[in-house]
Amino acid sequence: MTSSIDVSMMEQTALMGGLDIALVRDLFAQKGLDSPLLLLSRSEIRRAVEDLRSALPRAEIYYAVKSNNHPAIAKEVFAAGGNFDVCSAGEIATVLQTGVNPKTLIHTHPIKTPAEFDKALEAGVETFVVDNPAEVAKLKRITDHKLKILIRYRVHLNTTAVVNLQYKFGCTVEEVLPLANLIRETGHTVHGLCFHIGSQCIYPENYVKAIMAAHELIAQLENEGHTIRLLDIGGGFPVPYVEPVPDIHEFCQPIGETLDELIRPNIRIVCEPGRFVSARAVTLIASVIGKSERDGKVWYYLDDGIYSTFSGIVFDHCQYPVVSDSKGEELLSVLAGPTCDSFDTLYDGLLLPELEIGDLLIFPRTGAYCAVSGSDFNSLKRPQYRVID
Repeated sequence: MTSSIDVSMMEQTALMGGLDIALVRDLFAQKGLDSPLLLLSRSEIRRAVEDLRSALPRAEIYYAVKSNNHPAIAKEVFAAGGNFDVCSAGEIATVLQTGVNPKTLIHTHPIKTPAEFDKALEAGVETFVVDNPAEVAKLKRITDHKLKILIRYRVHLNTTAVVNLQYKFGCTVEEVLPLANLIRETGHTVHGLCFHIGSQCIYPENYVKAIMAAHELIAQLENEGHTIRLLDIGGGFPVPYVEPVPDIHEFCQPIGETLDELIRPNIRIVCEPGRFVSARAVTLIASVIGKSERDGKVWYYLDDGIYSTFSGIVFDHCQYPVVSDSKGEELLSVLAGPTCDSFDTLYDGLLLPELEIGDLLIFPRTGAYCAVSGSDFNSLKRPQYRVID
């Protein structure tokens, strides 16, 4: 991204994310707004769930709470008929506030401490993921529950998602059957298979390849006496930020066709959208708190930065659209965060009309992997949420 977007253009794009343009203009007109502020649209959550369900009707939606754990998002997902992919006792506690049946949750973290295992069991969770023998060994001490275990595997790919989630987790396809037999020895059940290509994937053929592997693995497992009841195809469905991505229906078409062709109807299919559900539902409002000229560029210091909402730039390799209502000649600019660390620099070489201290900037699509991965570095104020519909 090299240039900001004028607020008048925002209404003509998909960047609105559930925002009323009148609200946006009202925010820009305010002086002394208590920023940074995160605007959360519940209607945008529901719209994302419905879009994905329409594009991939075979798959049940299990929202990946890790992408944004705000209770309003969980409640809206559940109200829209969705369920949850959880990875910790904290995430379980959040989603249980919706009234969801804990027996229907999937605990997808392949590595769990005994304490996390116990807390999940106490909450009523029955379905867990493993990808290695050491994790299977942890199942042996659990004798008062018969657990449903999913084996997470990985496949070799020529292209990867922006965040490659096969790098850290997933056994090879050759390791699946031996792992399944180890699980059976613990007294628990091999309930199914799962994979996760990665986050912000624009290559549907990667899912197709992993589903083809699942087809072969299911045959191998059932030949050995295991009954497979579920295939979890993970998340990673792409969201447009500053670059276009495939339309979700176009993206999911080959995935859905492969599922229908290779995975028999009595095997449940679930998916784990995180970014696709939460990204567009949140918009950040930040204020200019400082200004200087350095080396031929205008530097603007904001009240939010890399160590807070913009942590997604580092951890998620993401750039967010920048919306301004300032007019005039565009100047070569830098946006920096409020901390005392030079690493806290957000955009270098951005073309912006001149801003003044107190002016606002809007950053759409900051709902996924932003606030959740921020910190309290420098003990500066973190942004507050405002649910707007």
